[in-house]
Amino acid sequence: MKKLLFLLIVFNAGLSQSQNLNPCYFDRYQQAHKEQIDLAEQKIKHQLISGDQNKQINSPQNHNPNLKIIPVVVHIIHLGGTENISDAQVQSQIDVLNEDFRKIAGTNGDGNGVDTDIEYCLAKKDPQGRCTNGIVRVNSSLANHQTYQRTQLKQLSYWDNTRYLNIYVVKTISGSTLGYSSFPGGPPDEDGIVVRHDYFGKTGTASASLGRTTTHEIGHWLGLYHTFNGGCGIDTCLDGDYVCDTPPAVNPNFGCPTINSCSIDVPDVNDQIANYMDYSNDNCKSMFSNGQKQRAQASLMSFRFDIWQQWNIDSTGCDSGFVNGPCNVIADFVTLNPNICIGNQITFYDKSQNNPTSYLWDFQGGTPSTSAVANPAITYTAVGTFQVKLIATNAQGTDSLIWSNYINVTTPPIGQALPYSENFESTTFPTNGITIDNPDGGITWERDTIALHYSGAASAKINNLINTNYGQSDALILPGFDFTTFTGIPYLTYKWAYARSDANYSDEMIVLASKDCGVTWAQLFYRTGAALVTGPTQITPYIPDSTTVWKSANINMNTYATFQNVIIKIVNVTDGGNNLYIDFINLGTLAAGIDNTENESEKIILYPNPSNGIFTLELNEEKLKGELEIVNSLGFVLFKIKISEQENKQQLLLPSLENGIYFIRNTFGDKLFVKRFVILK
Repeated sequence: MKKLLFLLIVFNAGLSQSQNLNPCYFDRYQQAHKEQIDLAEQKIKHQLISGDQNKQINSPQNHNPNLKIIPVVVHIIHLGGTENISDAQVQSQIDVLNEDFRKIAGTNGDGNGVDTDIEYCLAKKDPQGRCTNGIVRVNSSLANHQTYQRTQLKQLSYWDNTRYLNIYVVKTISGSTLGYSSFPGGPPDEDGIVVRHDYFGKTGTASASLGRTTTHEIGHWLGLYHTFNGGCGIDTCLDGDYVCDTPPAVNPNFGCPTINSCSIDVPDVNDQIANYMDYSNDNCKSMFSNGQKQRAQASLMSFRFDIWQQWNIDSTGCDSGFVNGPCNVIADFVTLNPNICIGNQITFYDKSQNNPTSYLWDFQGGTPSTSAVANPAITYTAVGTFQVKLIATNAQGTDSLIWSNYINVTTPPIGQALPYSENFESTTFPTNGITIDNPDGGITWERDTIALHYSGAASAKINNLINTNYGQSDALILPGFDFTTFTGIPYLTYKWAYARSDANYSDEMIVLASKDCGVTWAQLFYRTGAALVTGPTQITPYIPDSTTVWKSANINMNTYATFQNVIIKIVNVTDGGNNLYIDFINLGTLAAGIDNTENESEKIILYPNPSNGIFTLELNEEKLKGELEIVNSLGFVLFKIKISEQENKQQLLLPSLENGIYFIRNTFGDKLFVKRFVILK
């Protein structure tokens, strides 16, 4: 089980323009994982029942004894473009949050709702108590953010989530998403929210926005559901968004409609379009209800207790009496690859605070040994452990940071010779040099003997049905391989089986390879949605049976033919779908039984199949060339058929074949088409 509970709450791009949206990750979780979310819900409800969520803070500076102040740090992850937003744009978002959560008179937040007694403060002291403006800037390719990369985002820059609300501003988010948030009770190193720069604040690049995307996401961070959660429901208090005074809505609302989509509430009133937790336009939104206030306060009491305590307000500089002058620069940096092989080049990311104007780096053992740029790329050509030093300067002065023994350089081992195969028959798991990457320590790959496997008695499985940590990636990492030991074109092949728990969303399967000891990875294969599916959509655990047709990956690895230490990993990215199975992994010669190829599986059509020996073979986009090979289930070529004309369709007459399973191969150029067929007379 996960570390209690982690949810991604997604606010999809274009939500004010279109109703044709995929459900938010939170809604997907509700459909498949009600039991798990109840764990967090019970804790919040227990706090609500206790009635003391309006905890008073004993401070002479605080004229509102119920007020809870949340220190905020904003991490701007950018590529040097307009997404590197100004300090003023950041402050405009903090202003919007306080207008919305405090219902400040005369602002857009002064609607028909309540003052939640929650306030936000851009931190003035960092975790070490040093002067800061509460903004960290990092130039990184992670600015084009994939939701499954959120662990890397936290590696790049992260402050203690028990003391600060971590907000990440990025250039783009996968899936045309505007933002997403963690839910109370999730893993600490994945806590916080991510928002696109053009929807963060209301000035600069977000001048067309009113900043309500961040308000919405922080609502989720505080334990609030969508107002349309669960549709109309039966009881406005006991289901839906679990808030009595928000009218139920059957679906998310877009634009600013006047609509009454549910009539179970008494009195029966219109949908609350002005509520921040709907999908209505920013200029429609202006309120949290009193029930939502009580839930948010209960979350702060039960899950986020330390962050609003007076001692933390003082230590983060958010007390009303603290005056922050111009801050001296604070030197800071990180690399995502401190453990490398000799000859590798790695990038160092400057994340110094308080607007540094110049840099001086010193790289012991590195080439070049010094640099004056913000993000230098350094090559290490000697084995050893090396120190890195950064001196940063701004108008107030200089600061330095030294990390001793920071970079560890080793000689890469020669990978094992090809060919390689793994059917997961050993009771030891993982085996045969395979390791597992499980960043969150939760649900991951395991050996399975229950399903009807493609080969032998077992396969590798990951259970996405109970994996609540959406966007989390878990990998089967194969051992390093020496491709120079293989003659011919090497292929990575394997079989997979998968089903979805809901037709609207899907997990992802990705194959990555590295030839520089894991510093960089190239994507070789990707499947999601219908292209990943092999079984029927079902809310029960998917278990392959005799009706399962296992799909195949067939990946040409010739790019790596001259490399002696190539690492390959098969990655699952969970979206709350269903079980994914992997079996029959082979690296080397094309394995018998592979019936489609990387990026080509949808191009081949063979019909009728099964047949009595008369088939039509058709390629959707390519023309058949050269000759066809007819291969039996043991991989032996039985005979070849010459193709005289370059057509995309060929009739096959194979009456001499006995009943059984066979394969057709057609090779030309760098493409290989393989199709499985059955003779049944």
